[in-house]
Amino acid sequence: MKKFLIYIVGCLMMGVSTAAAQKYQDLWITGSAVPGGVQKLVKGGDGSFKYAGKLSEGEVRVMTTKKAGKNTTYLLPLLTDANIVNRGLSYQETTDASKAGWQVVITEDHYRFTVNTKDMKLQGEIFYPWGELFIAGGATEVGWKSEGKMLLMKQDINNPYVWTWEGELKSHPGIEEPEKFKFQGQDRWSPKGIHPYKADADILTEGQFRTGGDDTKWKISKPGRYRIKIDLFNETVKAELIK
Repeated sequence: MKKFLIYIVGCLMMGVSTAAAQKYQDLWITGSAVPGGVQKLVKGGDGSFKYAGKLSEGEVRVMTTKKAGKNTTYLLPLLTDANIVNRGLSYQETTDASKAGWQVVITEDHYRFTVNTKDMKLQGEIFYPWGELFIAGGATEVGWKSEGKMLLMKQDINNPYVWTWEGELKSHPGIEEPEKFKFQGQDRWSPKGIHPYKADADILTEGQFRTGGDDTKWKISKPGRYRIKIDLFNETVKAELIK
């Protein structure tokens, strides 16, 4: 009986957790700063919602419907004149359409922001291209003891946010985590790195990543010669076996 009750409580808690994570299926932004007036946010692998693109000088309002109406809830800053560029500011959920939104003070093509519905915060930045991007780890020829000799990726001459790499990935028995690897923003393990949302994500099937955060790694499911394309601005990755 005791085990049964524990099971029931566990199921209920799981249900609450799942419901919280799925509070919003979709989110949109509107306002004078938003190109076209309305844009849909991209759902991240951790349940957050993201935007990457141009914003003009003006205001951004996050909302739960594509068109404003009586069923719309707005996710608006608690602070007056809150800037869209910030390290994480709390928001309020309100149906009052008259409340102020997030402020954009300059027009820029490369804004990024994340709406974290779990913590009820929005964090934003103007994202600039990285000068380098490397790949290293147990599945690569350089292994984990590779600071100073990581494998340099190639930057796209037409789009400095895009990087590509082509080479062999395979298991290297006898070393730690022989089928895993990572991408780094410098020829060492810190400070900049990108990671999959879940540990041991298959590079052939995982299309999203996050910048920074927990030290999760990619893993190969098949050995071979890979072609990998990283879009740092949109936080997407595409990999294919070419041989």
